[in-house]
Amino acid sequence: MKLKAKNIILPALLVVFTIVEAYSRAGGAGGSHSSSGDGGGFGGSGFGSGVAIGWLIGSGFGRTILLIIIIGYIIYAFNKRKNGGGTDLESGMSGGPQGAPKPISPDFFAANQNFNQEAFIAKVSTAFLAIQDAWMNKNLGKVRKWISDGVYQRFNAQFTMMNALDQVNTLSNINIKQIRIESAEQEGDYSIITASVYFSDDDKFISKKYPQFDESFSGDTATEYWTFIKKTSVAEKDLYHTNNCPKCGYPMKDDAGDVSKCESCGTVTYLGDYDWVLCEITQEDDYNRNNYRLDKTDPNLAPLYANKDEHFCIQLMEDKASNAIMQYFVSHTTHDLKYVHRFTNDGLFARIEEAVKAQEKYVFNRLFLNEVSMISCIQADGMWLVTFNILYSSMRLKETEGRIVAIDNTVIERSLALTLTKKVGAVNKTELWSFACPSCGAPYTDTTTTKCGYCDAQINSGSNDWVMVNLSEA
Repeated sequence: MKLKAKNIILPALLVVFTIVEAYSRAGGAGGSHSSSGDGGGFGGSGFGSGVAIGWLIGSGFGRTILLIIIIGYIIYAFNKRKNGGGTDLESGMSGGPQGAPKPISPDFFAANQNFNQEAFIAKVSTAFLAIQDAWMNKNLGKVRKWISDGVYQRFNAQFTMMNALDQVNTLSNINIKQIRIESAEQEGDYSIITASVYFSDDDKFISKKYPQFDESFSGDTATEYWTFIKKTSVAEKDLYHTNNCPKCGYPMKDDAGDVSKCESCGTVTYLGDYDWVLCEITQEDDYNRNNYRLDKTDPNLAPLYANKDEHFCIQLMEDKASNAIMQYFVSHTTHDLKYVHRFTNDGLFARIEEAVKAQEKYVFNRLFLNEVSMISCIQADGMWLVTFNILYSSMRLKETEGRIVAIDNTVIERSLALTLTKKVGAVNKTELWSFACPSCGAPYTDTTTTKCGYCDAQINSGSNDWVMVNLSEA
């Protein structure tokens, strides 16, 4: 596609200091073009576009050459994108993971004496390709048995947004160039491994309803960081290459729905009891941010680790926060609060309900969780309070008189502060918000309920499980 000169030069001058990479494939994006606020555009940098233009045209030969190089790059990038969609996201050009991986800790090997690195990497490869297929088909049924609640809800929420815009994301020519283990460590009752996946693909984002938001990228190269978790020292079964229950061997359905549970013995497969479970996908830019995260050695966490009934783990708490915030996003856009109600105590729910009713409906053209980091844990008035910093990238649209209007003119990164609470000493009968009563363990007859149909326990209460008690935009 040929572009007129005026359509190349002006964007070149404006974006010279604001180019950021992001991707639409499975796992989401790590970049954005501006931070916070609703304005989007070029205000996020302290070095404004007017200063940049003056600097470029204000002197001699060296800057002229630099300007030519920049314009050449922009021409290349615009041609590479082909369709020029509405998000201003650029093709990815990763060179693979940088630096050496962390040495695997001796305590990890001591707790996983039969660990086989080659077999683990084979599982990562299987997981990566299966997730791409699930993403393209917007169907997580075949992968649900080995993905956490948080990962499941990230994808589910994105599918809800895509369906509202009649969008599909097709990937082709997927080539895994390298998989390597970046870190392997112990935390509480769990073993955690992060592996880098370096790959290339072609990527098309297509909306039948709103083709002005179509985008196409070819020859992308990217590095993603996939984190897996498993209970320490359990006998490892294979959830990736068999469709049988890991406990009793009964054949399991391909379409697992919200919960991957054996029909014969009731085993829930994705709790880390039997095999490595995917609990995080992080883009390269986000992985290298090094933002603050509470360390497992923090003395405030010691009572939680010491209580074996807690099965406490920072990684799993961040998974809970991911699950909760995606339920919040879906409720916000659909104005259907059933998605978030059972995760939220009554006080916060009333505030969310009021805010949603006062706001017109919108949908996300893109919605990615960049980072979920647990940043504090305290006790107060007999309750645990755990706070998370959440960074997410999104582009909001609204439908007006049969046409779509962009609220944000590009993908913007924003931040949230989220607090979960639970009663000190409460023993939860279930794990990971897995669609069963935290008080008696009975399965929900209605997954949107806030009261158990068997024991009448209040589900959205910190008396038995972690619930959201505060949520605020930064």
